[in-house]
Amino acid sequence: MKKLLFFFAFVFLLGACQYKDNKTTHHASEAKEEQPALTTFSTVNDLLLNADKQQDKTIKLTGVVTHTCKHSGKRCFLSDSGGDETIRVEAGGKITGFNQELTGSTITVTGILKERRLTKEYIDQWEESLKEKAIEEDGSAETCSAENSNINKMRNWMKEHGKNYYSIFFIEGIDYDITK
Repeated sequence: MKKLLFFFAFVFLLGACQYKDNKTTHHASEAKEEQPALTTFSTVNDLLLNADKQQDKTIKLTGVVTHTCKHSGKRCFLSDSGGDETIRVEAGGKITGFNQELTGSTITVTGILKERRLTKEYIDQWEESLKEKAIEEDGSAETCSAENSNINKMRNWMKEHGKNYYSIFFIEGIDYDITK
């Protein structure tokens, strides 16, 4: 009787272990199925038009390097061949930095699309600091017209989109390849 009871307990435990293994395998296959496909963009403009849907996702983007930060090399800027739209790429993952020689090259970057929001309050403070700077300099120095122009563009964008913030998208780089 003890042998029979031991045999049934052994079979039960063996079956439970197999059930657990099958369950684990089942979950692993589910995880593979749930991983979304990597979205590839051939222009910065296409990426920016779809940025809300791609935020915090891994993407691939091909663009022309218009600038690399010469002091740290930790950032570069990509644009379309026309140069109208640009996006910042931060070094990370396998990317330790961007060489100055990359300027003018076409690269394909893999990275995670991130968003930084400039609030209305932040933009108000920025504009106020520009005004204070102009007053401190007795109005003799020109206030940076580019900064004022950017502030106006941001305010117009917020108004057009009904938002109380301005989105700046950038890519946390993982890897890149030179394509041309």
